[in-house]
Amino acid sequence: MFKPPLPNQRLSSKALDQPMIHVRSIGSSQSNRLNRTSSGSRHRPGSSQRSLSFSKTDLHSKYGVPLVTAQNFIVMNGNDGINLASFNSKKRVQVASLTKLMTCYVAIQLIRDLKINIYQIMYVSYDAVQISGTSAFLRPYDRITLYDLLHGLMLPSGNDAANVIAENLSSFIKDPVSNIALQYRIQPFISLMNQYALLLEMNDTQFYNPHGLSNDQSFSCAEDLAILCKQIINDPLLMDIVNKKEHQATIQRNNKLIKLTWENTNKMLEFEGYCGFKTGFTNKAGPCLATLFKKDTICIIIIILNCLSKEVRWDDTIKLSNWAQRKLSIN
Repeated sequence: MFKPPLPNQRLSSKALDQPMIHVRSIGSSQSNRLNRTSSGSRHRPGSSQRSLSFSKTDLHSKYGVPLVTAQNFIVMNGNDGINLASFNSKKRVQVASLTKLMTCYVAIQLIRDLKINIYQIMYVSYDAVQISGTSAFLRPYDRITLYDLLHGLMLPSGNDAANVIAENLSSFIKDPVSNIALQYRIQPFISLMNQYALLLEMNDTQFYNPHGLSNDQSFSCAEDLAILCKQIINDPLLMDIVNKKEHQATIQRNNKLIKLTWENTNKMLEFEGYCGFKTGFTNKAGPCLATLFKKDTICIIIIILNCLSKEVRWDDTIKLSNWAQRKLSIN
């Protein structure tokens, strides 16, 4: 039986040889190796070759890429995985609630692989909701379906929902132990998040928690998140969730049924053609945004990290999206 690593250990590739459960392979080994390019350069994921380095000014003057405030970004063609433009896209940084993209992705893989009923009732423990930051407004001892929890994770970006999902699904991976701290109770799920990161060749990513609150042992990069988002595009259930502007959940609380309405924090959904993915913010990560734009045959993934402000991230995204649309239309 594979034993989850301690929180301060990096999951090694050997973990894939002895998984806690079978991790489904995603296509062939060749198709998993998405083409990654930066301003015309190309390299195989995981190779030692690095993309050519350009400043934002260089990208603007040589390739017409708009000047944006994001300190790290990538614009990827969602159809073929080609990197259209990037800046500091492989730099390891904290990515705040964009972590929840992997939380939701892994949860849905588990639902399918273990044939879990998505409408099964999940239990909200006291420890799981003792967390700061964005919330789905869950309370200790609530009972809620896994389907609703996934919406509470992705729309209001509930850190509480992330903990509840990780704790409940960890019990499907490994026999639960109740008398240990929450961080260790959810470790089987965190380990699986890291296994999937390895499987997808997200080589500059490591997860320590399911919600993305600041922790020096959690990091990713714009390029890795784009790779994950390209997988998400092919998941109808996940795409349906991240494209919803609001969702009403039913919760059993104190022997009563109550309704909670969650609104999506992603304002890009207000604009035509934008249909996902996720917002994020912590003081250390700065304002972040993962976006999908689709129109006709054009499909664009945009990841921007550490923008100047929460409001500016919408402008940064639209600038990069408009540039990519023109580029792809011309080509």
